[in-house]
Amino acid sequence: MELPKSIQNFIKIFSQIPSIGPRQATRISFWLLHQNKDSQDKFQNALNDLLKKTSLCPECFFTFDNSQGEKLCEICRNLRRNHSLLCIVEKETDLISLEKTNQYHGIYHILGGLLSALEEKKKDQITVNALLNRIKKNEKTSHPIKEIILALSSTSDGNLTTYYLEKEIKKLNPKIRITKLGRGLPHGGEVEFADAETLTNALEGRH
Repeated sequence: MELPKSIQNFIKIFSQIPSIGPRQATRISFWLLHQNKDSQDKFQNALNDLLKKTSLCPECFFTFDNSQGEKLCEICRNLRRNHSLLCIVEKETDLISLEKTNQYHGIYHILGGLLSALEEKKKDQITVNALLNRIKKNEKTSHPIKEIILALSSTSDGNLTTYYLEKEIKKLNPKIRITKLGRGLPHGGEVEFADAETLTNALEGRH
């Protein structure tokens, strides 16, 4: 039996979402089809708003609400935050986890992925060059970056990326203090899934 083309297309597209394979996408498609019209409209409007009313911050690459015409995200435009302290994370959910601790008051940079020993093209797919240009640009401002926290997951790819960034930042400006998350984050652990207490300890114990 062949499913309708519209359902096949839905499954093909939604199965690309992390943690959702073809089986889950199939279940979602039929679940949506069995909802009432009001619920279906809400899902459709939510998806439209997600795609049309958000932008990627050109400074840190965090997604923010652009409905008010703002050019930067809330964190980057907040002058009360410490703009000389930069925390580098892999993805948006890592930033959200760190913000929940209420212990970090600097700014962020989202790489959008990690380097991989098996994929040489990874460096061109993440925001490493934008990060280095940002550091250089900030040197000419009233709030040059003085410390960079490499808050990357303690995995093989995370450690590789940490080593590479540390080397490149030191070449760019050896005066910048580079620290890494300290005790609390276990080997192989991901920032996104660490609880607030663990991340707080890791921030306080950075070295």
